[in-house]
Amino acid sequence: MVVYDLICDKNHKFEGWFPNFEGYQKQATRGLIACPSCGTTAVEKLPHACAVHVKKESHRPATDTLKRPAPPLSETDARELLIRMNQYVRENFEDVGLRFADEARAIFHGKTEERPIHGSTTPEEREGLDEEGIPYGILPKPKLDS
Repeated sequence: MVVYDLICDKNHKFEGWFPNFEGYQKQATRGLIACPSCGTTAVEKLPHACAVHVKKESHRPATDTLKRPAPPLSETDARELLIRMNQYVRENFEDVGLRFADEARAIFHGKTEERPIHGSTTPEEREGLDEEGIPYGILPKPKLDS
């Protein structure tokens, strides 16, 4: 599952959840992603702070799971889920910081050991990873001040 921060041409910001990068690409190419505020399909991804590389053979949910919409979460439950996911990543993934794109590329091409990593990328680095077909996910960081 990947989550992208999106923005429409009228500057409305919103989140999009997709089964994977290819799912996002297919929907974006076909104009199926629409702004929930104004309905425009002129939408693009915003840069995001955290990226996570996962193993190639990581468990994928059954296809029928992706077809059923998840039950809606309350704002409190969603925030708690994000906090727990971020905590899990901090505790179980190696923080490679600004070297994320280079490390993910080295792992993907077998030049370094395969391991779970997290770090930061620029939009240009993410575009390069996308072009090379290197899997990664973007994990939103929850606001802790409310």
